[in-house]
Amino acid sequence: MSNILDYAAWRGDLSFGNAPLCPVDALIFSVLAYVDLTGAVPADPHEEPVRLCAAVEAYFAAGKKSPHDALLRALAASTRFGSLRLFAAARQTDRAHGVQFGAVSVLLPGGGLFVAFEGTDDSLVGWQEDFRMSYECPVPSQRMAARYFAAAAAAYPLRRLYLGGHSKGGNLAMYAAVHGTPDVVERIKLVYNCDGPGFCDGTVYSPAYAAVQARIRTYLPASSFVAVLLEHDQRYDVVQSAGRGVFQHDPYAWQVLGNGFVPAPRRTAFGERTEAILDEFLTTLSPARRREFCQALFTVLEGSEQETISGINRNKRESMRNILHAYGAMPPEMRRVLADTVGALQRAARTVDRRKNEKKKTDETGDPA
Repeated sequence: MSNILDYAAWRGDLSFGNAPLCPVDALIFSVLAYVDLTGAVPADPHEEPVRLCAAVEAYFAAGKKSPHDALLRALAASTRFGSLRLFAAARQTDRAHGVQFGAVSVLLPGGGLFVAFEGTDDSLVGWQEDFRMSYECPVPSQRMAARYFAAAAAAYPLRRLYLGGHSKGGNLAMYAAVHGTPDVVERIKLVYNCDGPGFCDGTVYSPAYAAVQARIRTYLPASSFVAVLLEHDQRYDVVQSAGRGVFQHDPYAWQVLGNGFVPAPRRTAFGERTEAILDEFLTTLSPARRREFCQALFTVLEGSEQETISGINRNKRESMRNILHAYGAMPPEMRRVLADTVGALQRAARTVDRRKNEKKKTDETGDPA
């Protein structure tokens, strides 16, 4: 099977004039938003855009590196992507204010504008903001996404609008679309949510969400559970991924055929079970307890004296020693929150498995368990 790298190679000779925007392009733009293009692409949406090929050249000339360098080179070398114009590169990671945000906008031939939002990066602050989304809305990156989208749309008032993002970026794309002004919302053609989570505050049941709902396209791999976290739209397309378990979330693992994703017939048992456990778990925790758990968990993780998840993994021995020290230094009530929450997750798993076994027995015998 093929992935987005293969797509960029074999479809790269087709311009957008010959082959219009498709879901695979949207995933590629969503991955592009993970790359730090600041300095290579102007930050001000009113400044002159730069060609993607020139931005990639400037990016590498500055000595930057990312896990997406192979994709960048493939895009820059292609007819389809290399000549696209980029603008408004934004990036902010602020531990003090609990925000991790990134975005870039792409001018499409034929009068389109694609606004792509970055998903969760490797930073602890980015992961902490994800946890905050379980009890708080809006979080800082959602507010920034709405402002960013408004500014990009205002800079090109006659263009049709597309939004997208992978993981948290998909949530930001939906949030920005829902909170646009009526004139901007009218210009939105499609919103691509590539395995992004839902909301905790009733957003999906609001009139503002209903106004754009028909234009939201949600894609999730068969074993992933991210897009079905919290309150979410029940309409989505299940796609095949070469990853296993949680690693199906990786956009490079998504399988591509032609101008679309390879469909999967259904969610896997792993994905459905994980979704059910997390739903049960979150139902038993009040927003206040979720907040307490998030604060306690990241107090411990920040005790590692690392700023990133990969930093913790690279320095496992030292990080674990520091984490254990931080845990021991915590007030007893914070340790109790961690222990109680882990216990709640274990009880949720047992509850889900018990219900499944009872249903299976009922289906087999025709009698309640």
